[in-house]
Amino acid sequence: MEISDLIQKFKDERNDEIRGIFASIFILQNRLQTIFDKTDEQLTLKQFMLLTMIKYSNEKTTYTQLGKLLGSSRQNVKKLAVSLEKKGFVTIEGEPQNNRNTAISLTKKAEEYTKTVYETHTKKLQSIFIEYSDEEIQLFYKMITKLYSGVEIAEKIQ
Repeated sequence: MEISDLIQKFKDERNDEIRGIFASIFILQNRLQTIFDKTDEQLTLKQFMLLTMIKYSNEKTTYTQLGKLLGSSRQNVKKLAVSLEKKGFVTIEGEPQNNRNTAISLTKKAEEYTKTVYETHTKKLQSIFIEYSDEEIQLFYKMITKLYSGVEIAEKIQ
């Protein structure tokens, strides 16, 4: 089966199109991860995304906070963080009184690394979105933001 076949099978009926969108997000996530894992020899896309979330966080970040943000378990974030610490990209500092309040911060190496891969990642992203107009990018951004609201509702009803 080709992706075009899948798209055809799910079109024209609202519930089928919703299923098609869901399947497409899942498939695209896997394909994007493969593309970026091949682009970067030092870090996986998941490791890079964790670095990015730490970089843009305004406060000390914990495994729990990062897990919630990334839609991942605390344990998976811890595994990623430990591997990043071994590579020298983050420092992990636990509070002696409360092991669950572990702060993760970027090292100088991580700051330099993100600067060096910025252009490569930007070019790769631009190639993925080359066929989109500025208006389509803005609409897509609004729609993906709206999808987060739906996901949050689904998480609450679990």
